[in-house]
Amino acid sequence: MAAELEPLIAGDAARGVLAVPADAAAAMHRLRVESVSPNTRAAQLSDWTCFTRWCDRVGRAPLPASPDLVGWFLTEKSSEVRQDGRPAYASSTMTRWVASINKIHSLAGHPKPGQSSAVREILRGIARTRATPPLRREPLLTADIRSIVESMRARSAHGSWADRAAERRDTALLMLGLTGAMRRSELSGLAVGDVVPHRADGLYVTIRRSKTDQAAAGRTVTLPYGQAEITCPVCAYWRWRAVLDAWDRDGKPAVSALLAEPDTEPLDHCCRGVRGRPEAAVRSLFRPVHRTGALGANALSGQAIASMIQRRAVGAGYAEEFVALLGGHSLRAGFVTQAVRNDASAEQIMTQSGHTDQRMIAIYSRQHAGLHGNAVTALGL
Repeated sequence: MAAELEPLIAGDAARGVLAVPADAAAAMHRLRVESVSPNTRAAQLSDWTCFTRWCDRVGRAPLPASPDLVGWFLTEKSSEVRQDGRPAYASSTMTRWVASINKIHSLAGHPKPGQSSAVREILRGIARTRATPPLRREPLLTADIRSIVESMRARSAHGSWADRAAERRDTALLMLGLTGAMRRSELSGLAVGDVVPHRADGLYVTIRRSKTDQAAAGRTVTLPYGQAEITCPVCAYWRWRAVLDAWDRDGKPAVSALLAEPDTEPLDHCCRGVRGRPEAAVRSLFRPVHRTGALGANALSGQAIASMIQRRAVGAGYAEEFVALLGGHSLRAGFVTQAVRNDASAEQIMTQSGHTDQRMIAIYSRQHAGLHGNAVTALGL
């Protein structure tokens, strides 16, 4: 985004608009750009590209844009529909477009057109005409995760060593995502050095960036030892770390030797007494596993994590209608829902999930734990 706006900064400097030297203004601009996460910047640039392409089509300049131009853009986009007749763009998407347009104008030193009452009223009108419940991902509860892990292990036992490598990664992803109440982007962003073993508590995992933590203050979640090995997040982590370390040390020969034979069932805990050393080098924790068993160098994408969850649920025998509602958020939703159903308080849930508003916990409770704390159970039916 910085590169997109450099000509604008230069133009302002040439006109004498800036009250500071051009190099200082450029440095200030870069810091403003860095005030949001890379994912947010990428989304803003994508939104801005959508707006500029529309402006090119209608023969208008995108910067600076008047409130009427933004209103025209929103009105036209709100009328577009998909082949099945549904709106092409959600009202939340168009609200985000306006926020991105405002951001670009602010960085370029222009008034924000989206702050106009006319634009805000158009957005409210679009939202009212699209009054449909938001699509929320189905939660995966503890029993669901257990079933999926059991299915993965059974399949990998009769497969290749590459299948067993993928099983270990996916089990670790599922267990850390569930017990840590993590979003898919948070799982994707984890490095090996972010996970610190604790002899008494299990694992301390530092989440350095998240959707609601634009300042990158970070938070730490604690993943406890599980009673059963198959649902022990600490065991799942160390089983995958063994593969990761073998690959980074000696490549494919080391991993194929490690996983040449399937694990003997039932598995015993492998987590007690294991202590890792702090790592200075940054190694992505969750990486692609090729069908040949080769591990990728970069982090697994959030979309790949969501696709894995759906694929593994299909393999465990879940219905297609249910699987279609699963995604990366199903692990975080599963943590909150399972905790509510097991009588955890909102404060206890928020300690792990990082939520700052109890109303979000209530949403999960109403949708997936509707009888919890509900007086309807006292009717004596």
